[in-house]
Amino acid sequence: MLGGLGPVADTTSNAPRSQEEWERTARALLDDGQNFLAHDVCRDGLRVHPDSVKLAIFGAIALSQTGAVDEARRLLGPLLDAILIDEGPFRRLQTSLKSAIETLDSRDTDRSLAAMAELAESIDLVRGKRLVATADAETYNALARVFREAWLSSGRRHDLAHCRDLFLRAFHSSSNPRDGIEAAIMSQLLGDRAQARQLAARITELMNDGETDPTLSPEIRYRILSTLGLAQLLVGESEAAIGTFEWARTIEGVHYGRVVSALKQLELVRQGGIDVPAELDDIIKPPTVVVFTGHALDHPGEGPHFPPALEASVRAEIAQQLEELDAQIGYSMAACGSDLLFIEAMLERGAEVNVVMPFAMDDFIANQVRYGGPRWEMRFRNALKLAASVTYATEERYLGHDMLYRFANQCLHGLATLRSTFLHTAPYLLAVWDMMPGSLVGGAGDFIDQWEDIAKLRIIDLDGLLQQFPELIGPDGPALPNLDFGGDEEEAEQGRVIRSMLFCDIAGYSKLKEENIPAFLDFLSRLKDSMVAAGIEPTSINTWGDAIFAVMDKATPMAEYALTMQEAVARLGEEMLDQLPNPLNLRISLHAGPVFEAIDPICGRKNFYGSHINRAARLEPVTVIGHVYATQQFVAVMTAEQSALRSEAVNNGEEFEEHFVSEYVGVLSLAKDFGKQTVYHLRRRPEIEAHDVVPEAEAAPVGIDDNITERQAPSVETVLATVAKMMERADAGDDGAKKKPRKKKPKDEERAEFIMDGENHWPGT
Repeated sequence: MLGGLGPVADTTSNAPRSQEEWERTARALLDDGQNFLAHDVCRDGLRVHPDSVKLAIFGAIALSQTGAVDEARRLLGPLLDAILIDEGPFRRLQTSLKSAIETLDSRDTDRSLAAMAELAESIDLVRGKRLVATADAETYNALARVFREAWLSSGRRHDLAHCRDLFLRAFHSSSNPRDGIEAAIMSQLLGDRAQARQLAARITELMNDGETDPTLSPEIRYRILSTLGLAQLLVGESEAAIGTFEWARTIEGVHYGRVVSALKQLELVRQGGIDVPAELDDIIKPPTVVVFTGHALDHPGEGPHFPPALEASVRAEIAQQLEELDAQIGYSMAACGSDLLFIEAMLERGAEVNVVMPFAMDDFIANQVRYGGPRWEMRFRNALKLAASVTYATEERYLGHDMLYRFANQCLHGLATLRSTFLHTAPYLLAVWDMMPGSLVGGAGDFIDQWEDIAKLRIIDLDGLLQQFPELIGPDGPALPNLDFGGDEEEAEQGRVIRSMLFCDIAGYSKLKEENIPAFLDFLSRLKDSMVAAGIEPTSINTWGDAIFAVMDKATPMAEYALTMQEAVARLGEEMLDQLPNPLNLRISLHAGPVFEAIDPICGRKNFYGSHINRAARLEPVTVIGHVYATQQFVAVMTAEQSALRSEAVNNGEEFEEHFVSEYVGVLSLAKDFGKQTVYHLRRRPEIEAHDVVPEAEAAPVGIDDNITERQAPSVETVLATVAKMMERADAGDDGAKKKPRKKKPKDEERAEFIMDGENHWPGT
C-alpha cells in the first residue's frame, strides 16, 4: 500500500533484472499511457544501469508527457552531445552559405565580402569532419517525442523542427511507417506540405497490403491501421481514411493508450491545415474516465436505504451505466455496498480501477467494510489486490471525523481530472443516490453538490430501485438520514479541518554575517509589502529565523501566494544586490490535508497541529532552490477547485484562463525519514502564442535531407569551387573597397553563438 497520493511503481518486488528488461518495461508503460509509472521505473532502472541511454530517454519522455518539459530537456542535454556529433559547425556552414548567396546581387560590397569571410571560416571549421547519424531508430524516435511535447508546450518553431528532423532520422534508419507518419505530420505543421505528401505517399506504398498478418497483437494491428489512415488523410484520401479507422475500431483488445495516441496525431493533422472528416470524431474517442460515489450498504438497524437484498439490482444498474458510457478508467473509494459493486463491475469489463482510501486502512475496514460480514471484507481485499493503484488521501486515523470523506472526494475529483486532461477528455461522475434531502458530509449527495458539470453526471436512483421491492421498505418507509446542522461545522469536527499549508526556507540566510542582518530585515519588510500589494492574505502566518509557515482554507489562492512570493524574492534579489552578499532565494513546499486548528496554550495565538504539518515541513528541505514543490494531495485539491471555477466561468459566458502548471517530479523521500511522497513542480502557465504553423508558401526546408541516413560534409573542393564562383560575381560589382580584416572571436564566444543559439541549433549540445 502506498503512502503518497497517486500511482507509484513498486520496483522493489518482481523488479526487472537485466538492462533490456528495464527498458522493455519502461517502453511498455509509455505505450500504455502510464507516464507516472514509466518515470519511476526509469528512475529506479537508472540506479541499477546508469549507462542506459534508453532509460534516460524514456524517463525524459515520461516527464515531457506529464508537462515537465524543462526537466526533460535537462535530462537530454548530455545525450544530444553524444548523438549529434559536431552539428554546430555544419549548422553554421549552412547559415553562412545561405547569407553569402543572398548577398551575391547586393551593391553593398562590404556586406558581401563580410559574408564571404564568414563562409570561409565556416568551411575551415568543417574541413575533414563528418556528420554521422550515431543512434538507432528507437533512440531517435524517443528523442523526437520529447521535442514534440516541448513544441506542444512552448509553440516554438525550432522545437517542432528538431522533432521533425529526429523522426526523419528514425524513418531513414528503420523504414518504420510509424516514424514516417510522425515526420510527415511534423512536416505538414512546418508548412512543408510537399514533403508531408511525399512521405505519406511512401507510407501508403509500404502498407498497401493493409492488415495482412492476423497473428499480430491487437495493439500492433491498430497502430498499423491508424498509421495508414493518417497517411491517407495527408494525401487527400478522406473516404479511404474513414474506412481504415472504422476497421481499426473493430479490433478487440486495444488498450486506450493506443487510441489516445491516434487521437493526438489526428489533432495535429487538423492543426496542420488538413480537412479531417467529422465522422472521425465519432470513430476515434478517448477512454471514458468515471469517478464513482454511492451509498454504502445499510448498517444493522438503519435504513432501509441500501438493504443487502438490493445488491443484485444495484449491480445490474451500475453495469448498464458503465456499458453505456464505455467506461475504461475508474476512480472510487471501496466501502461495502455500491463502491465495491462499481469496482467489481469495472474489473469484469477489464477496465482500470484506481482506489482512494480516505484514512487509515484498519479504521476504514472497521467503519466501512466489516459490518457487512466476512464476504464483503474478502471482496474488499480482493478489489484492492486487483486495482491499478491504491492511494491515500491521508494515512492518519479516522477519529470520527466525517470531513475526511469530503477530502477524499476532492482527491478523487482532482486525480480523475488530472488523468483526463492527459487523455484529452473529461471525467464523468456516476452516483448511486437515494435522492434524500440534505447531504451527509462526504456522502453521495455531498459529492454531487460539488460536481460542476451536469452534462457529465449520471445518477442511479437508489430510492427508485427500493420502491420496486415494497417488502424491503416496511410500514414506516425509509428513515431520513441523521443530519445535524446545529452549530459550526468546524466546531462539530472538534477542531480538525482541511487546510492548505506552505513551508518556505530562505536559501542563503545561513551565510549572512551580523552586519547583514539589518539588510535582511529590510528584505523581509519589502517582501511583506509586496505580498500585501498583491492582495493575498493567508489565514495564518508565522516565521522563525528564515522559515515561513502559512495556512489557507483553499489550495488555489495558496498556489497564487507561493508563486507571487517566489517572484517577489527574485525581484528583491536584483534590487538589493548592493546590500546583501548574495541574492536570496526560496524553497517552497505546499501540502493539503486534515489538521487540528486550536489556540496555542502558550502564546495564545491560533496554530495548527498534526502529522500533515510535519509532512509539509519535511518536503521543504528536498525542494529544489527556486522552485515550488507540491504534494499530490495539494495538486488534486487545486485541480478540483480549478475545475469548479472553469465550469462557473463557462456557465457565466466568461473565458477561463489556466494559471498553473503541475509537472510530475516523482516519488521523493522526505527529510528525516518521514516516508515517501508523490511530488509535483508547480509553476505559472507561460503565456505563449499559438503554435507556429507555417503556410506552404512561406515554408523553408528545415533539418536533415530526406533521402540519407548518414550525412557527410560536402567536399572542401566542391565548396571552394562554389565560393570562387560567388566571389567572381561579387567582384563584378566591386568598387575597389578592401575587405576589412575580421576579428577572430574567442572560442567560448564563438561556441555560444553558433551552438547554443536555440533558434537554429540543438539545445544542450
